[in-house]
Amino acid sequence: MRFFNGINKLQTASLFPFIICSVFLIIAEVLQLIMNNISLESEMIFYNFSELLYRLSGYAFCYFITLELTHKRTAFSAFWSVLCLAVVNTAVSSFYEEGTPYILGIIVAVFCAYCFNRFDQALALSLTMICAILSGILIGYVIDYWNNFIMSLSRLISGKGLFSPVLFSVTDNILSLFGIDTLKDMIFYKSYGGSVVYGGEIVTGVKDLFVSGYSGELVSAYLSGHYFLLFALAGIALSLFFTLKGAQRYILLAVTVGAVVSGNISILLLFLFLESPFLFFSVLFIGAIAYLSAYVLKLGIGYTFNGGMIEMIMNLNNPVYLLAGGVVFVAIGYFIFKFSFEKHGISDSLNYYIPTRLTPFVKALGGINNIIRYKDNGLEVRNPKLIDTVSIECEISENIVTSKDKRLIELKEYL
Repeated sequence: MRFFNGINKLQTASLFPFIICSVFLIIAEVLQLIMNNISLESEMIFYNFSELLYRLSGYAFCYFITLELTHKRTAFSAFWSVLCLAVVNTAVSSFYEEGTPYILGIIVAVFCAYCFNRFDQALALSLTMICAILSGILIGYVIDYWNNFIMSLSRLISGKGLFSPVLFSVTDNILSLFGIDTLKDMIFYKSYGGSVVYGGEIVTGVKDLFVSGYSGELVSAYLSGHYFLLFALAGIALSLFFTLKGAQRYILLAVTVGAVVSGNISILLLFLFLESPFLFFSVLFIGAIAYLSAYVLKLGIGYTFNGGMIEMIMNLNNPVYLLAGGVVFVAIGYFIFKFSFEKHGISDSLNYYIPTRLTPFVKALGGINNIIRYKDNGLEVRNPKLIDTVSIECEISENIVTSKDKRLIELKEYL
């Protein structure tokens, strides 16, 4: 329960960044698509703008999470956390040219919020800035070891037949949760993603192969499954939409549209993880099936940038298999969420308003996360063993709790 409370607070503090970052992803994808169809002189401008939008995601999370989690909720605290993140990124850039993932912005925000809540302002300012400098330098030194680890992992994934798409999907989705693209880069642009003599030249990396016109086994293994996974995530989002209430629905809608249009699923994966880590583990399983299915079906459809719906339409190949499989994966995603929700619940349940007079009653029922729904004139719960039968006079039949207590009927108005 404490863990669900923690991730629920983090998700609530991230509502604005979810919207902002989803808009950033869509704009960045559109800029990249435009960049691919203009003159070389203007191409770099569009590329730099798209990269800037990706890097701003961490700052958006950093600012708003600090603002929401600090007790005084001052703009100065939020600004200071952004400054600390900039210091970290500057220190890292001295060792590593690529941008840092958005998870760094979340970590900096949580740490800054903790310091501002626990210490006086002068100490908090000093401590956060010193830690920002030291952590940036530390990350800079460690990053070479990280890249070596990813290269070893890429070597392990590459050339394993049916296991390659499965291993790639699971590992990449775990890293994508934190906004880390290192593994993608190794598979997409290095020899770990394949090296083929194509058009009289040796082409390495599955994306470069796809751009060159190749649509064989490697594309089916490392690129095509992404579209099936997008369909599955859309199914999960659809099912979750009918479970959430209020503003959370619109946040989910924005995040899902951002993921489907841009093809970048990192923000959506983070949203799902903060709703339920168990749901995220289900996504890993679905992703493995999606990539394996695309490989077996020899789908042969890839993407140049992030693989959004626009690119899917532009590169459409084997439309019957793609759309038929898409419908299947939407259904799989929809019912997988239903199963996960009934088994484990979601952190957003903690946002339900429960009057003070009903709080002891809900606690006796095992807490708000133990309640699934009203069913057959009773209350369906996840674990009947959590019911405090001393505090409540009730009958329990499997997972259904019935009682003459008036509070059971009254509670229905708030769920």
